[in-house]
Amino acid sequence: MIDYKVTRWEPKLNCSTHPAGDKVHSVLFGLQATNTETGSTAYVDDRIVLDPCLSPEDLNARAEELCEQWAGAKGFYMTLQKALFAKDVAPRPMPSDYKSPDFAEVTIGDGYRDFVINEKNVNDQKLVNEVFADALPPDPTEDSSKDSVPAE
Repeated sequence: MIDYKVTRWEPKLNCSTHPAGDKVHSVLFGLQATNTETGSTAYVDDRIVLDPCLSPEDLNARAEELCEQWAGAKGFYMTLQKALFAKDVAPRPMPSDYKSPDFAEVTIGDGYRDFVINEKNVNDQKLVNEVFADALPPDPTEDSSKDSVPAE
């Protein structure tokens, strides 16, 4: 279940020189969603320009209706649901009481302590190519023209 709460409501009046200077021009509207099962939260906001402008009293009287309308028309509900989903499926940090192993006491790589390529086989080009194929630069002697399309 998701709970939605209006967490930002900042109306702005028209400028004082405007003929409707006592009317609300726009509202900075912010909505927070909370996944009630996981506690994850997400937030979105936008400045909504009113057309026509409303009196502060009319704005307050219609607040619930306008919030529902704006949230739906702006796609806030789906945006917030996607954000909650992304948070809820993302890897989480370990609990604060988790203790990592003491890697100073750990020995790994026992079977790889000796170099695969060494002074005894360094000249074995087939072995070198096999072991380091993904790390070696391309062989300049290979004919790359076999991959090209012949000109007509």
